Amino acid sequence: MAVVNDLQTVKTQATGLNKWKDLVFSVLAFPVGMFVVLLFWIIFAYDRQLVYPETLDAFFPHWMNHAMHTIVMPILLGEILLAPHVYPKTRTGLAAVGIIGLAYMGWVMFIYLAVGLWVYPLLGLLSSSGVFGLFFFNMTVVTMMYLLGWALNNSIWGE
Repeated sequence: MAVVNDLQTVKTQATGLNKWKDLVFSVLAFPVGMFVVLLFWIIFAYDRQLVYPETLDAFFPHWMNHAMHTIVMPILLGEILLAPHVYPKTRTGLAAVGIIGLAYMGWVMFIYLAVGLWVYPLLGLLSSSGVFGLFFFNMTVVTMMYLLGWALNNSIWGE
């Protein structure tokens, strides 16, 4: 989407696509991408078995793990440094982050209720209140990542 937007030569044609690109980056790509990197490596450092058991090493080499859980952060920070983004109004952006978070939480719960397995084994170690507490904590961190992206974008590119 970003490449197609950047290849547009007539700016009036790119306006709708540019707004969509900025929205997706600001409320989904940056906050969720940064969250995944941070949470994965924090849990990995605490107990690798909870997120990336050693048995996976036979199927997924270390470079693939880093491609999924490390390289995302410098790419997102590079995007902030190299391209200005127009963030939505704070209320709209936070509402979108909340809707995305609730939808994802609903999907994870649906899979558990339908199949009886947690997508993330860590959730199986928690009580029901622990699962909801973790989801609340995660949404707080994603919200902070949204605000961090907004602050970085504004400090580099201005409002």
